Amino acid sequence: MGRTNRIPGGERLLGRGVSYCASCDGACFRGQEVAVVGNNDEAIEEALTLTRFVSRVHFISPTPDLRASTELADELADHPQVTIYPFTRIREVVGEKKVEAVRVVSQTEEVQAIPVRGVFIYLSGNVPIIDFLDNQLPTREDGCLIVDGDFQTNIPGVFAAGDVLCKHLKQAVIAAAEGAQAATAADRYLHGRKKLRPDWSQ
Repeated sequence: MGRTNRIPGGERLLGRGVSYCASCDGACFRGQEVAVVGNNDEAIEEALTLTRFVSRVHFISPTPDLRASTELADELADHPQVTIYPFTRIREVVGEKKVEAVRVVSQTEEVQAIPVRGVFIYLSGNVPIIDFLDNQLPTREDGCLIVDGDFQTNIPGVFAAGDVLCKHLKQAVIAAAEGAQAATAADRYLHGRKKLRPDWSQ
């Protein structure tokens, strides 16, 4: 997981109601109310995924308009299980041993607490943790590593996979699959083979 915008209570309650993956944890909140914080395609897709499990999604957008495709934004707005809070900032995740509510503030500076059992955070500004590389590898503007089709960086023999590449789906199974591809490419590099020959090749 990458470094994220700091929300009071968020780190403390991570794994106890705070999550960054609806497809991973959504079923744990079956029949309960949850909050989704964000305003982009990823946040909306995750919110719609949650509607399969939860009773209500409180969608908290820090901007007045959603920065997403019209099709997705319309689907979210029309969904009977979703309440959208535009131009609303999350101030705190409330709870002692587990999430009990989120405290938010509206454009008019009105503060309210929304009772929820889960909080899914998709705020812009999340960046992968690559401090250990000491700026030795190039990154995109968003802080993600740059690789080619074989997951090799611009330094020959150095490969990268997983969340450091900032793929849309941040799941262990995706990172594992990329890791397998990168490992195979690394093995080819070490043995001087240019191309992988599938078993079914003639």
